[in-house]
Amino acid sequence: MPRWALTTATLFLALLLVACQGMGRHAPTGFRLPPGDAEAGKAAFVELKCNGCHTVKGVEMPAPTATQVVELGGAKVLPPTDGDLTTDIILPNSHFATQWKGTGGKSPMPDFTSVVTIRQLADLVAFLQSTYGIVK
Repeated sequence: MPRWALTTATLFLALLLVACQGMGRHAPTGFRLPPGDAEAGKAAFVELKCNGCHTVKGVEMPAPTATQVVELGGAKVLPPTDGDLTTDIILPNSHFATQWKGTGGKSPMPDFTSVVTIRQLADLVAFLQSTYGIVK
């Protein structure tokens, strides 16, 4: 491969990586939530009994009671976006990890679509976002 082509390809990939990292939790277009309150989100997490099946890395709250516990938060190569977290909350079967499937191949997570308000959803997502970081 000619040196100029390798340099061009490397520059393109570097710019693409910088652009993707600059997006952070908000996609440049598409899905948006209203600003949330992380403290209110932590309260909603407990109120909605999310802590029955989930722990959140670095956050103290009542212990889970489920036999299969899923830890949320922590350092990730690609932390979830607001859209990822919202989808996981309201449609947990959409791209749920196969090791957490319950009976019938469905997520054991309850349906929150008629329970969670938009305010609670925005606050939950803000809370969860505050617990994720990027692996360095």
